[in-house]
Amino acid sequence: MRQGLLIVILAFGALQGWAQQSILADSGDQLQLNADAYEGSIQWQLSMDDNTWTDIENETQGNLEYLLSEFPVYFRAAITREGCAVHYSETIAAVDIHSTTPLLWSDSDTWGGAGKPGEGDVVTIPAGTRIILDDNPPALGGLVIEGKLEFDRKDLSLTSDYIMVHGFLEIGTETSLFEHKAIITLTGDSEQDIASMGSRGIMVMGGSLELHGASPEVVWTRLNDHANAGSTNVMLSENVSWAPGDEVVVAPTDFYRAGNGISITEKMTVESSTSDQLEFTNSLNASHWGLLQYATATGMSLTNTNLVNPPVADTDSTTTPLVLDERAEVGNLTRNIVIQSVADDLWSNIGFGAHVMIMGPSSTAHVEGVEFKRAGQRGNLGRYPFHWHMLSYSGSETLEDATGQYLRNSSINTSKNRGIVIHGTNGVLVENNIVYDVQGHGVFTEDAVERRNKILNNLVLHVRNPPFGRELKQHETGELGSSGFWISNPDNELSGNVAADCGTFGFWMAFTTRPWGLSSSVLAEDGQLINPSRTLFGIFENNTAHSNQLHGIMLDNVEVAEDGTTGGHQYWSTTTGREGQWPFPNLRRFSLARYKVWKNGANGIWDRAVWADNFEVVSADNCGRFFAGSGSDGVIERSLVIGTSLNHEMNGTGRPELADFQGGFNTSTPAAFATYHSTFDIQNNIVINFQSIDGHRSGAFSTDDYYTRAVDKGQVRNANNLLINSHPGVKLQAPYGYFTLASALWDPYGMWGPEDNYFVYDNPFLTHGKEVTSVAPGGGSGGVSVPGPFYGFRGFVLHGIGDEAPKNQPFMDMMGIHIRRLDESLEEVATWTVPEAQPQWALQHMRDFATTPEGIYELTFPEEEDLPTHFQMYVDNMLSAEDQQVMAIQYDGSLDPIVLMAAYQHYEVYSEVGSLQEVTNSAGATWWQDKANNFIWVKIRGGLWKFWTTNEAEAVPSSDDLLYETTELRIYVN
Repeated sequence: MRQGLLIVILAFGALQGWAQQSILADSGDQLQLNADAYEGSIQWQLSMDDNTWTDIENETQGNLEYLLSEFPVYFRAAITREGCAVHYSETIAAVDIHSTTPLLWSDSDTWGGAGKPGEGDVVTIPAGTRIILDDNPPALGGLVIEGKLEFDRKDLSLTSDYIMVHGFLEIGTETSLFEHKAIITLTGDSEQDIASMGSRGIMVMGGSLELHGASPEVVWTRLNDHANAGSTNVMLSENVSWAPGDEVVVAPTDFYRAGNGISITEKMTVESSTSDQLEFTNSLNASHWGLLQYATATGMSLTNTNLVNPPVADTDSTTTPLVLDERAEVGNLTRNIVIQSVADDLWSNIGFGAHVMIMGPSSTAHVEGVEFKRAGQRGNLGRYPFHWHMLSYSGSETLEDATGQYLRNSSINTSKNRGIVIHGTNGVLVENNIVYDVQGHGVFTEDAVERRNKILNNLVLHVRNPPFGRELKQHETGELGSSGFWISNPDNELSGNVAADCGTFGFWMAFTTRPWGLSSSVLAEDGQLINPSRTLFGIFENNTAHSNQLHGIMLDNVEVAEDGTTGGHQYWSTTTGREGQWPFPNLRRFSLARYKVWKNGANGIWDRAVWADNFEVVSADNCGRFFAGSGSDGVIERSLVIGTSLNHEMNGTGRPELADFQGGFNTSTPAAFATYHSTFDIQNNIVINFQSIDGHRSGAFSTDDYYTRAVDKGQVRNANNLLINSHPGVKLQAPYGYFTLASALWDPYGMWGPEDNYFVYDNPFLTHGKEVTSVAPGGGSGGVSVPGPFYGFRGFVLHGIGDEAPKNQPFMDMMGIHIRRLDESLEEVATWTVPEAQPQWALQHMRDFATTPEGIYELTFPEEEDLPTHFQMYVDNMLSAEDQQVMAIQYDGSLDPIVLMAAYQHYEVYSEVGSLQEVTNSAGATWWQDKANNFIWVKIRGGLWKFWTTNEAEAVPSSDDLLYETTELRIYVN
């Protein structure tokens, strides 16, 4: 059944005696007929025997749409004009495709007086004709199927420049799979008009493609033991019955191109198979990992005894993973139905391969057990190995989903232009396929309007960028290029897929702000242009990304121009598809569940999304940061995170150097978590084998991720994590001197030292007069643990807020700052300096300093020509009136200012006193002006902050507002 199919028959004219037309159809097809009344009236009629006719109720227009359910059935239009007898259109007979008496290709009578088709002939199978291909025709110049072509149950080969399907092309059925060998070889010449539909492709336009090969019972599996370089046999985790001569791919289990380039996907040929073992005709070039690893209380083990107890007990619905599976995937590419390009110079030299295109809303495809070999036409839009094209949209109109259509248990065996493409089509199934050795994205949703598709259990291996200048989109080339999966709309289901050995990312979820290409006018349910970046999230579960050159998963860098240029953009999952307003009732949490990311050359995941829950994840052996991104209010919980597993240097090389280039830290040293200054709750995870390396991102928490405040308290959100053989995190200096990282990290759970202490730089500016606790191992910590409290100062404005100099915004404070810490005698203890920055520099306004109430501080701006005149700065973590800080702030002594503290809509005016001593001795909220030296001495007092609303339920209890209670010190002339 082809659900919702439109069969369009033009039945012009009204003369009796026209020849009857027959069409082949399936139950569930929708017939559309047109007739012209020539200024008369029309009544459509129906007959079951071409003899007795009845009027079809309410069908009196020129167009008739009729859902077919029984056969044969006949249609005609009764046309009446004034002064004339009733005339009838030609009769259209709809005949059951499955019961039509077939003709044999090999029978000369099938072809009438013209004889059997010869080499180079363009053959047309007319509507109403069913032909069984029972022998191997000579190479055809083209084949147009308006009726039905059905392959006989025998080994067959069909060669043609192209195949156009308006009717039916059938090899096997869903209930009776084809078990012989059928090879379709496409030979079209690229010197033809390759922009047309007719070159080296199977084009389905208003027809149905029914290909049902008997694929192996197990399409892909994993190793069950190590496979060493030089070996010709492997052991599998499942029994298979793969045949001698089958082509098999073995995925890498090392870093991208490790071992000086040998660790890539390897194509092997089966010599023999016995249950769970394969013997190859060729030998492996690289070693491939093949055993499970288990988390124990002392680290990773190859035995499943003495497993570690998770931080939280499992429930019926939650489980903390304790197993690391880095076994190589092994997949069988060979199928008994093959669609391929001829292996000629056009393929070898310019990548001109075969393509299959299912085009328009009346086309259908049910394809399984097919190998697409030497496929894709490099640099040509729309010419991909398998491609659904605009089945669900027509301009701004949304049509029905293509529900029921599928591509499954098939393989893409080398493509020069992407792999499986879903374009302007909703509701299809892509399941249990292998995509191997493709240029361009492996599985690709093209215009960002593709929704409700199910992409399940596919294995994508060895994805590379197209040659320079032959890419179709900018996001398929360069440093951020072709990925295993490019998913541009969140409303899809991705489950059980694997992406490995990809030149950039495994999964690139690029949820853009608008549709592109042929779908650029597609509207959402509210009648406005669809915004994928605010569309409700579907399902992302149990997917695996490993051995990719960059991130395993990228959720960021979306398409921002028609040419495929990308830029950063944060994703929200909403019920309305729109931004919304505070308190954002349309915003919804979404989950990235039970995914595995390992041996990726950069982050395990880069996650730039709001309310993203990552749970029950396994992340191991990546480079740099395992969880990273610029998300907001996310969760990472019940996950197993392993810095270095037992699968280490299997091919003689370790982590690639300088793999994680983000933010100036060129290092591949593993760090578990970097979640954009504590915007994720990181709880109940198991963290194993994250060692500390002095001066490098390393340990459980990457401290370079804390850079927006001098005092960061976000660790309060990171409760109940179990660290095994792991350092909590090395204190890092900013890689460039013009910005700062957080000076003091609150340690509420005592990971670096005593509970409630602060992890700070070992610098007297922060530690003078405090009890100092070293962090083990002392040589690789970069900081020490000391008691608090600490206060933070940032967001400096010197001459009032404005867009032009000399005024500035608090988020563009690029002036140099210099702070002296003084003792009670005003003698210098230590200094803190951050030089001036330039607007184009990264993180150029991240300049701040931390203080402690025991110290006295002097703040100046040495690189400024003019003294401050209308000064303000943010103050963090002064939570009560007992939190007080004495500070001198450089200020123009010729002015008579007002000093106050502000928080939202309320403020406290500070009292002027007559001396520094009075300021020091006061209970706070006082100031004194040293006009001669251009300073305002102030004793800042905390406790001013209040909720911005009287309804405390509107405040988010874990928000930064509650953690830091930020206020604003202002010094200005009224």
